[in-house]
Amino acid sequence: MTWETEVTGRRGGVCAGPPDPVFETARQALARDGCVVVTGPWGAGKSTLARRIAAAGVADGRALVRVTGAQGDGAYPGGGLAQLLSGDVASRARGLTGARRGVLERLAHPTDRQDGAPGPAVARSAVTALLGGIEPGVLLVVDGVQWLDDFSADVLGYALRTLPAGRLTVVVTERGSGRPRVAGRLVGAHAPYVAPAPLDVTGTAALLAEHGLPARWAAPVDRLCGGHLLLTSLACTSLAALPAAERRGLATSAVLRDAAREWLETLPRPVRRTLALAALAHRPTSSLLSRAGCADAEEDLARARRAGVLRDGPAGEVVFQGALLASAAARAGGPRERTELHRALASAVLDPAHRARHHALVRDRPDRAAAEDTERAACSARAGGDRALAAELFLLAAGLTPADRPEARSRRITSAAREAAAASRTDLAWQAVEAVTEAAVEPARHVAVLLALIDSHGQALAELEPLFHRCGQLAGDDPGLLAAVELRAAIAANISQEDPERALRAAARAAELARAGGQPPLRAAALTMRARMERVLGVPDAARTLDEALALGVPAQEYGIRNSAQYLAARHAVFDDRLPPARRQLLELLAIAEREGDPEDLVDLWRSLCEVDVRLGSCARALEWADRALAHSAAHRLSPGPAWYTAALAQSVGGSFAEASRLAGRGIQASREEGDALYLARSLWVRGCVRLHTGDGAGAAATFAEVARLEGDRPVADPSMFRWRSDAVEALTAGGHTDRAELLLAGAEATPGIRGRGPGTVAALVRARGVLLAREGRPDEAVARLGEAAAGFRCAGLPLEEARTHLARGRVERARRRQAAARTAWEEAAELYGTTGARPWREVTAALLDRLPGGRPGDGSRAGGLTPSELRLAGLICRGASNQEAAQQLFLSVKTVEGMLSRVYRKLDVRSRTQLGAALAPDR
Repeated sequence: MTWETEVTGRRGGVCAGPPDPVFETARQALARDGCVVVTGPWGAGKSTLARRIAAAGVADGRALVRVTGAQGDGAYPGGGLAQLLSGDVASRARGLTGARRGVLERLAHPTDRQDGAPGPAVARSAVTALLGGIEPGVLLVVDGVQWLDDFSADVLGYALRTLPAGRLTVVVTERGSGRPRVAGRLVGAHAPYVAPAPLDVTGTAALLAEHGLPARWAAPVDRLCGGHLLLTSLACTSLAALPAAERRGLATSAVLRDAAREWLETLPRPVRRTLALAALAHRPTSSLLSRAGCADAEEDLARARRAGVLRDGPAGEVVFQGALLASAAARAGGPRERTELHRALASAVLDPAHRARHHALVRDRPDRAAAEDTERAACSARAGGDRALAAELFLLAAGLTPADRPEARSRRITSAAREAAAASRTDLAWQAVEAVTEAAVEPARHVAVLLALIDSHGQALAELEPLFHRCGQLAGDDPGLLAAVELRAAIAANISQEDPERALRAAARAAELARAGGQPPLRAAALTMRARMERVLGVPDAARTLDEALALGVPAQEYGIRNSAQYLAARHAVFDDRLPPARRQLLELLAIAEREGDPEDLVDLWRSLCEVDVRLGSCARALEWADRALAHSAAHRLSPGPAWYTAALAQSVGGSFAEASRLAGRGIQASREEGDALYLARSLWVRGCVRLHTGDGAGAAATFAEVARLEGDRPVADPSMFRWRSDAVEALTAGGHTDRAELLLAGAEATPGIRGRGPGTVAALVRARGVLLAREGRPDEAVARLGEAAAGFRCAGLPLEEARTHLARGRVERARRRQAAARTAWEEAAELYGTTGARPWREVTAALLDRLPGGRPGDGSRAGGLTPSELRLAGLICRGASNQEAAQQLFLSVKTVEGMLSRVYRKLDVRSRTQLGAALAPDR
């Protein structure tokens, strides 16, 4: 089968291709050197990129000539030239003699007989004359140079070397990774080359959107296809054609299997056998494959890397470029060969759990002893923290269990489901559901497996109502089972149904049922959920309920750390701006989660720590937590919305506003499609704040209007849990909607018990009142309120919020032409942003200071005309800092530093760093 690599979407046109920087590099190389080579593995988009380059290269009217190779063409001398001459290219050349036209005619129609065929010298002369005689020049595309016959390569290479620069330009594609190996015979050994970059998760999400598919599939599809352009496009097409209920079976798509198999078949059979061993092993290495009988493992793996099938992994691990290739490699040899390979691996692996896995996969019938051995290996894997391996081993143990031991079989299936949920492996959880349905186990086990499947879905609970209904039916009158079902129902009501009152009722029922069923861990989790919803709704009993949950003494890890009373206590400390103790509590829980928690526990803790460090002004630490959350969510197939929100929040204070906006957009898309109202609102909040801070008042107002609609459907009485209202007031004010701003602010200020909430919440509302007063033309009152807000933030230990308040005060002062007061306010903000590492805010403040006229009052030195930020930069430069080093120390971009330094030179009338030092010497 031949696969078309021009990837088109539902609306037509190229919907995903090489990133623009790659295309621009290739275009520039072609213009500069007259040739460029595009390298990459099978199906990576080489032809797509070559066509784009060619389309840009013929904009001046030059002729476009193509030669497209295929496997086997190299056996036919002159075949490439015959293809080049098969059209009307010869008719476009001027000045060709009759003899040369005759040579070209024979080259265009080669025969198997050698007599009368043009020799190399004659062919070189005729083809060079042809290509040199076409005005204003020729762009030759050789697609698949690895298949081009030697005779054609020699003739075309001679023409390229001989013709004057610009007369013949060449775009060549070659299959393989890294520096070209074959194209040199045509364009020289040192020709410039580029490679289409693989898709990242963001690019995969964009391609999914082109096919009308949800963003939550971006990470799974990226893991499946490894960013490979053709495979990702085929995956999207396959997904779009499947009913929603069957999309979890994507990896079994026949189209995808055929494509992956074709890619693997570009490699020799011995290499494919080595890859099959690697695919069947758990974390394979070259040494493991050698022990399993691959004598040429290193060479085989190197060849597979050149073909793009493998990529470098950590600590020498063999990693496939996507799970699809691993699956295809494992299936390549058939059942008998797989059995032999598993036996070889069982004798080669060092870890007992992995050895048990291979022994289990060799067996094709039930075996009591083997089942018990495999179960012990599963318990060992669970104790070692490899929850996915434990789930697989428990499933294998269940499959090996004889029919006369139904209790052992159902126990193993249940354990597999729980381990799959802990690993967020929905695919393995579904296998457990299928196994438990087939086994017709008792209701308690059946409910446990179904609940584990629900848990494995993370935030994507919107479409699971049938599972809840089935669980309720199976639970019957059992209070313990009903309590577990009600607890999940409470979580779903809070996350997906935007109904905290319903969530509170379900949590209360779960707590009572757990008490009646004598299950303290479950009761503690239900009481914790009840306390969470009581806080949301402003119920005075929230603290008492949480104390009741804590008094049960259930370890935090018993029912999931994120569901524990200890974690909620830390979150309440965050809401109340008791940040140092909250951080200590979260770090203690993080240590437990790293030993015994599941992936969602870790991501939730990193998210909370990021939020805490953002408020504490520890921007670098916030970025680190966010990076961990993003990587872990992708690696463990978690719902991406929470991690994208976390990353957007961290970027909005320590990275860049542009990146924060991009990540917030991804979070909005994922949360919207998963029906996750909680994180949809939070990602919208970050986007609205970015728009507000970058001067887009209208866009900010529109974004916060959507947040208000979402939150208006949720009867939330505690504004400290999600602090969007004060930001929305500022956005509405900036957008000119002062009436709506006043209405929203007055409602927030009238919230019962607001003064007893966190001091940061109160100070933010005071700041919003100051901003609104300034817009209403009452600057004296506005400055007073902003001063009060800054003091409140300072007392609460919230430096970024204090600095933002100074910015607002400076704007009010500048609006009434009090430049010195504005400068003082902005210098205070700059100092705070500098010490906290708030890069985007530092740049905003520097720009505001730079626009103020004049220097510091009373400064008569030559440096008096410099702004404080310019003076600090000048000092660093005089002490020998490079632009890059100065940018890092001032938390600015290099481009900003370069512009600021130019202004310093202009103001001081100097032209070099030496002159700058002399100009500032009297003041230093």
